[in-house]
Amino acid sequence: MRLPRNVKVKSFPWSALPLFSTYTAHALYPNVYIPKHIYEDLQSKNPNPKNVSVLIHEQTHINRQKQMGWLLWGLKYCASRKFRFEEELAAVKESMKYLKKKKVKLDINRKAKLLSSFLYLWCISYDEAKSKLDDAWLEA
Repeated sequence: MRLPRNVKVKSFPWSALPLFSTYTAHALYPNVYIPKHIYEDLQSKNPNPKNVSVLIHEQTHINRQKQMGWLLWGLKYCASRKFRFEEELAAVKESMKYLKKKKVKLDINRKAKLLSSFLYLWCISYDEAKSKLDDAWLEA
């Protein structure tokens, strides 16, 4: 797969925090930063659909940051739990469409746990996240 020019391998400062360098991707306008193993897989002829869905998710954030303005988007994302969840849900919905088309199941329980954890600054409860993700999967 040919990657967009704005997709970068995570390096310093991401590499200073192993949890963030290995397991998470980030969208900071205009670039998407992804772990090396995902980057390498995406460059293959047949990338793992789950890794493609990560790229779709992060590119959705980039598009929304561009529409709103990256600074305002970033401030709202940091300051508002509701906004943070809405932005994550919008990006998850885009990745769900792709996964469903590829007949790959999303681990909704795991995603709900992540959204209700420190990683997303506890933007929503597990039960609420699970319910909204279940609904989004049915709609995808």
